[in-house]
Amino acid sequence: MPLSSDRPLRTFTAGLGTETNTFSPLHVGMEAFAQTFLYRPGEHPPDLTEVSAPLYVLRSRCATRGWSLCEGTYAFALPAGRVGRSAYESLRDEILAQLATAGPVDLVALSLHGAMCAFGYDDCEGDLLARVRAIVGPRTPVGVEFDPHAHLSRAMVEHADVLVAFKEYPHTDFLARGEELVDLLERCARRDWRPAKAVFDCRTIGRFHTTREPMQGFVQAMRDAERRPGIASISLIHGFPWGDVADMGAKCLVLADDDATAAATAAEFGKKLIAIRASTFTVPQPLDAALDAALAHPDSPVVLADVADNPGGGAPGNSTLLLQRLLSR
Repeated sequence: MPLSSDRPLRTFTAGLGTETNTFSPLHVGMEAFAQTFLYRPGEHPPDLTEVSAPLYVLRSRCATRGWSLCEGTYAFALPAGRVGRSAYESLRDEILAQLATAGPVDLVALSLHGAMCAFGYDDCEGDLLARVRAIVGPRTPVGVEFDPHAHLSRAMVEHADVLVAFKEYPHTDFLARGEELVDLLERCARRDWRPAKAVFDCRTIGRFHTTREPMQGFVQAMRDAERRPGIASISLIHGFPWGDVADMGAKCLVLADDDATAAATAAEFGKKLIAIRASTFTVPQPLDAALDAALAHPDSPVVLADVADNPGGGAPGNSTLLLQRLLSR
């Protein structure tokens, strides 16, 4: 049954994630979470962060609208290799136990990454969401805010009612997306509404910086389309190229009032991305060609980026090939 418009909502939130470079030898254990972002109930700071927007938004709703909030664990680690199986299972089961102890809630708002892999689990988010769904049942709305550098899996789409990815890269809109997530979950709780979901697989791997064209215009087009009748949310899942899993790659996700609108809009934006993808990034050069261009450039400094060994993407940052070639020149 839908809830009355003035009844305060009882809510639960938790977060778990990291960006997993499956080619990386860097191990992610509990110490990596502890060193980065690990807060258990009663420990969460008041500050807004990229990974804790659902918590921040729900705290605000509690203060201004009288809602109640059960705060679960928030655990995030910096990008690296696969998460240890015991570390993932321990944090997952901790959150699930907190949810079970909370009892009946009106909505569940999670902060996940979308590209977290552990030993034994290529799809940590799908695994966690399936277990959350088993606890709360089919009628409690479950939603996720996540990073667009994700692997959007069938399990994620099946077990979450609402999925909202950041639109901006670099990620500057996490608060706006957290507000969107909670707004849509409230709509689910109060109106007994569940969005139709459609995914269009763009079958591409790319780098989609939204601070410049053509992606800047693409993001604006998504925002404009969200004002159309029947469309609730549009997300472009960029994909994470350093994750060697079955679900990797760019995809368009649409939440709408009906299946036909969702499918047509997802296809519209998926085909739009395919049409512009050749102009969305700078084509990499072979190393010797890049060195030729760098050495011939009249100004300085000149930056050479070994993007595959980028620590920000989970790599160890220990390749010396570029340095060796540069010294030899």
